[in-house]
Amino acid sequence: MELCRPLNGLIAFLSVWLGAYIADGLPFASDQSWWQWLDANQSVWLVAVAAFLALSAGNSLNDFCDVRIDRINKPKRPIPSGRVSRQQALIFSLILLGGSVQLGYRVNQTAFLIVVGVVVTLVAYAFWLKRTPLIGNLVVGGLTALTFIAGGVAKGTAREVLPLAIFAFLFTTAREIVKDIEDLPGDRAQSVATLPLLWGERRAISIALLLIGGGIIFSPIPYLLNWYSWIYLVLMIFGVDLVLVYLGFQLWTNPTQRNCARIQKWMKWNIFVGLLAVCLGATI
Repeated sequence: MELCRPLNGLIAFLSVWLGAYIADGLPFASDQSWWQWLDANQSVWLVAVAAFLALSAGNSLNDFCDVRIDRINKPKRPIPSGRVSRQQALIFSLILLGGSVQLGYRVNQTAFLIVVGVVVTLVAYAFWLKRTPLIGNLVVGGLTALTFIAGGVAKGTAREVLPLAIFAFLFTTAREIVKDIEDLPGDRAQSVATLPLLWGERRAISIALLLIGGGIIFSPIPYLLNWYSWIYLVLMIFGVDLVLVYLGFQLWTNPTQRNCARIQKWMKWNIFVGLLAVCLGATI
């Protein structure tokens, strides 16, 4: 369970459902109950579970590749603490990746190609892209955005979820840069070419703040386009945007390893507020 980091997997699982929910034309606005809609959408179940398995495999594979860094930055994780061997983590990752591809194959050709693409990208990220400045961060942001699009694909269309995917991309990429700043001591010891190590901590913070600012500026656009109701705007402003302003201020004024760890965890929980804002804004 620790290798999977199930909270991240839960976010991916819910993101697929939210993408399908919006792409389906807001089914709960009719007389159809939640349970009836859930029961009638087996393809979405398959894609959501595939996303959960793929992300869990990616986390486990990252631990397999980053064991030397984690001995410095995260010594209590399963592999550096000695509770799980690298071989066990690798086998576990491959099993989850295989299960994810199999589930995608059972949905449709587009879903299968997306899942295969995600699996290939996750492997490339763990072994190579993670150590490429900014590119690795952008890849994680893109994969997060893709979970929403995958939900729409399961319903046959993805146009309606594009605003949510864009916001998720900006938000997640910024959070990944903050995580790189948090992991700077271990990355420096292992000469890992991350953004803050090569470009400087202040420049990395500036890029993260630029992405956060872009997400804040973009957030009211779905409301202005009359896609979501006023409740979306209220929750986004007070539950997401103002929190991001505060976290951005904390990042700029106190970019210590401990504070960056706190900031990126707050950003992770803040994602759920954003998901709630979209869900309620699309139905009320």
